[in-house]
Amino acid sequence: MLKTILQPIHSVRLPPPGSFQDQTVLITGSNTGIGLETARHVVSLGASKIIMGVRSVEKGERAREGILSKIPANKSAKLDIEVWQLDMSSFKSVMAFVYRIKEYFSRPDNRLDTAILNAGLASGVWQLTPDGWETQIQVNGLSTALLSLELLPVLLSSASSSPSRPHLVIVSSDMHQQALLPQRSASNILEALNDKEQWQKLHAKSPVERYAVSKIFNQWTSIEVAKLVPRDRAGREKVIVTSATPGFCKSELLSREEGAPFLLKVVQAVCARTPADGAKAIVDAAVRQDGHGKWLENQKVTE
Repeated sequence: MLKTILQPIHSVRLPPPGSFQDQTVLITGSNTGIGLETARHVVSLGASKIIMGVRSVEKGERAREGILSKIPANKSAKLDIEVWQLDMSSFKSVMAFVYRIKEYFSRPDNRLDTAILNAGLASGVWQLTPDGWETQIQVNGLSTALLSLELLPVLLSSASSSPSRPHLVIVSSDMHQQALLPQRSASNILEALNDKEQWQKLHAKSPVERYAVSKIFNQWTSIEVAKLVPRDRAGREKVIVTSATPGFCKSELLSREEGAPFLLKVVQAVCARTPADGAKAIVDAAVRQDGHGKWLENQKVTE
């Protein structure tokens, strides 16, 4: 909590102009909040194509129009923004999205330069997805891991023609450092995390426990996927895989979900960054060359 209260002392800044010049950038969860602001920043820094992976295509189209409406006509004519459906609470939807990605980027002239996996939720209510998993574990954890593994080959195939090394950025949270995770000693950690009775006991003790645990999954994913990246002849990783936090932000992540702790909402109102500022930290992570396999907080590399 102290770290959150002191957050305003850390300023965040955008990368230099042109950092995404003529790049294609995929951003999930980009119709609102930090994801939307990330898309706006990337456009302002020169991206030529944005793929918005969103649960609601209708809301995504409205967000797309909002982005384009604030760009001069001579620039918007050169910018291509597409809205693709992606529901992270459904493995079927994730794989349909992956199939579309792979088909699109198999064409010779198409190149994926950056993928920013931002889609996520925070909930204080026990709920299972159609696939039978607790919602936060699937949306924030399992589906993000699945999408990361499926996108890596696409990014690798783009590496030779990309103006800079492609990036895979997993949007995480420093909340992972607060997880209790007693299930770590279970013989099957996923099965234990999917137990409603255990969830209820831990939720009563720490209302943000499940969200924090889901963010540990993000950390595990970024570390393990980073290990899969081959190196070029110069010994550099062909794709930079990193996880980063936007910091505690005044996004819709808490306000749209049931059961969010009241105290957390109060601290959010007083100390949180704007989504635009939080997005700066994510955009910074997507251009850094020193973040492979690392965790970025307040635009600084940590282990």
